[in-house]
Amino acid sequence: MRERLLVAITSDNYVRNYLRTDAFSSVAGDYNIDIVADESLSLKDELRENPHFLQFFKTNPTVSKRHDLLFSLLMWRNRKKSDTFRYRWIRNAGWDAVTSQKGPWRRGVAFLRWLPGAVVNPKGLRIVFLGSFIVFPIAQYLLQKNLPISPDLERIVGAREYKALVFPSAAFDSVSVDLARLAALRGTKSLCLIDNWDNLTSKTSFWVRPDHLGVWGEQTKEQAIRIHGFDASQVHPIGTPRFDQYFAKRTETAENTDSGRPYLLFVGSAMPFDELGALKAIEHFLDSQAAKFANLRIIYRPHPWQQKRNCPADFNANSFSRTTLDPQIASAYKNGFQPEATDPAFQPELDYYPGLFRGAQAVVGPLTTMLFEAALSLRPVVGLAYSDGFHSNTSRRYFTHFDGTDNIPGFSLCENPTDLGPEIVRAVSYPPITAASSDAATGYFLHRTARGYPDQLADLVSQLTAN
Repeated sequence: MRERLLVAITSDNYVRNYLRTDAFSSVAGDYNIDIVADESLSLKDELRENPHFLQFFKTNPTVSKRHDLLFSLLMWRNRKKSDTFRYRWIRNAGWDAVTSQKGPWRRGVAFLRWLPGAVVNPKGLRIVFLGSFIVFPIAQYLLQKNLPISPDLERIVGAREYKALVFPSAAFDSVSVDLARLAALRGTKSLCLIDNWDNLTSKTSFWVRPDHLGVWGEQTKEQAIRIHGFDASQVHPIGTPRFDQYFAKRTETAENTDSGRPYLLFVGSAMPFDELGALKAIEHFLDSQAAKFANLRIIYRPHPWQQKRNCPADFNANSFSRTTLDPQIASAYKNGFQPEATDPAFQPELDYYPGLFRGAQAVVGPLTTMLFEAALSLRPVVGLAYSDGFHSNTSRRYFTHFDGTDNIPGFSLCENPTDLGPEIVRAVSYPPITAASSDAATGYFLHRTARGYPDQLADLVSQLTAN
């Protein structure tokens, strides 16, 4: 009889990133797989149709909130290990409303205005107080004492003999902690698959470490060791399943998304940024160089899950002369999807992206993972790493996972808005990028072999369960 694995899905993103990509297809050739999922997910019907699906489980909202508080305290305590931890508190607490002011008088007034809200904000001063050197040990003890393992998960894991518990994660959820605890109690292996590029630098520190991590590449392996205290033998670079398509489709002919006209692709970020202001600045520059860029258009793809921002975010085509919405997002808006909203049921198909990138002359946008995806698609990139004047600093000084990306051919970080025009010129005139030169640089961030993610994951699971 074949051995059995449990796979836990806690986010609609993971339905798209792991199940739609058949990330577990090779593993399923060697093991019986049971897939369980959080009952709060929106894509329940899609999960039920999966042949490996076993059941949904419940999480206790009160316990989850306690987990979130502990995660926030650990983030604060370890802020010296990652500048992005510090940035996360600045953003959550609204502290940028103070630091963005010029002069001591304005800052003092801004501080007095900020203080009452920071006292009642659960992610404001409470985090600083409970995460302080004296109070934190007591707070940590009391929180951990009141974080029971989910009864649903305990029952599911105990019902069958599992060789390993496998779960995609952003390193900021109670289910991952519970599964790591259950694996330790039952003497089985736990494998956490870190889903996104920034998760190990921007979320929190593990208070219960799983036995093993599957990470994107050498960069995230170094972060797991330095920030989270994993041993090198516990961290395994295996890439990410949603990026295999970029390598497979590099040689395909691009289907131009703008009726055959050359275009810049502007990709938006989930994090707040004045994207409409940047688009207008780019249009103004292109218009000033009309003879050179008469036919160059801009396709704007806002992030599907924009966070609320302190500046206009609702794109109006009548306010622009060269810019149009990406057709996939335009269709979603037409069907009722809203900007500055997070609808987990909206999970755009991944196979749309390669053609969108390949048809672009260059890709521009604030610091978002899609800039890295553009580089994998061999496109020149301009990352907007300057302060937009509306939000806390979004430069790579805080987004430390972008450190080193300027070594990727065609990839540059614009750290001053006055340099935006020249950076656009550099990008659209950049010579063709070869796969070999790109892979030599992106390989540090994303581990890749010719066998693809499903086979790499199967090899890793086989290796971990052999002992």
